Amino acid sequence: MRRLVRIDLPRRLARTLPRPLTELVVGLAIAAGLVLARAGLFGLLDSRTPFALAYLAVVLATLIAGWRSGLVALATGQLLIWFFLVPFQGSFRIETAADGWGLALTTATQAVILFALYLYQREVARGELERQRRINFLGHALREMDHRTRNNFQIVTAMLQLQAGKAASGEVRAALSEAAERLKAVSAVYAALTPSSQGLATIRLHDQLDEICAQIRRGILPDGIVLETELEPLLVSNETAVAIGIVVNELVTNACKHAFGDGGGTIRVCCRRQDDAALIEVEDDGRGFAPGGEKGGLGSRLVAAFVKRVKGRSELESSPEGTRHAIRVPLG
Repeated sequence: MRRLVRIDLPRRLARTLPRPLTELVVGLAIAAGLVLARAGLFGLLDSRTPFALAYLAVVLATLIAGWRSGLVALATGQLLIWFFLVPFQGSFRIETAADGWGLALTTATQAVILFALYLYQREVARGELERQRRINFLGHALREMDHRTRNNFQIVTAMLQLQAGKAASGEVRAALSEAAERLKAVSAVYAALTPSSQGLATIRLHDQLDEICAQIRRGILPDGIVLETELEPLLVSNETAVAIGIVVNELVTNACKHAFGDGGGTIRVCCRRQDDAALIEVEDDGRGFAPGGEKGGLGSRLVAAFVKRVKGRSELESSPEGTRHAIRVPLG
């Protein structure tokens, strides 16, 4: 809508030409061009319509370069029409009183049109300024909420870690420490949502998974273990992105802790579109595990719960050559 109301050529050319010069040139050029066009139609239009294109000149100049340019077009156009088209042609004399009144009336009418356009553009500019102010306010509010949420994650994590350090029972200590680590994982997923957002409703899943893997590399990835990614661009809903992010974080974290023992290896995270679904694969070349030994763990139950939450399906393959988790989530 903004371009229909006002192109604002002077602002676009501000680095090249001063604004007053641009307004002057636009007004003069449009007025002269339309007066010349009217003169070229002299044989088709009778002498009683010398102002046929004058109104168009004022409107175009105002829309392109503002009310001052429209004022220049009004004055220039009227003078040129008076000199070249109104009898006596080639002079500023007026043949009849009717011609004089016609010149005065059209000048006044164009002035009213110019003033109306000026008022309209001013209100539009005020509306845009208010809209931008609200956008800036909402952006600041969202950033503040995001900052506070991250702080809350950190506070709760610190409390769990502190409580774990004070626990007398080794089992309780381990459970609290594991809860703190999972809360860190949720925090990492949440933090990755902001830079990967496509809008309020959709997330760039590939960017989010890439950020999660980068955080794991910076944080808990042991020496000797390589974390690779192969991520195709995919857009998913916010809820789906959160669930997949938590699942991938859980699977990669478990692989880092349990898949390789004291040795090294490779973990690979893949994401691609398959028909109408997102296919996410987390695989490693570690030692695998016996069927049933891992299925009853809390990590596996968390993965199953979040996959079910987004109506997905998961497949697990494990052997002494490695483990592969494949998760298929519908994109509809």
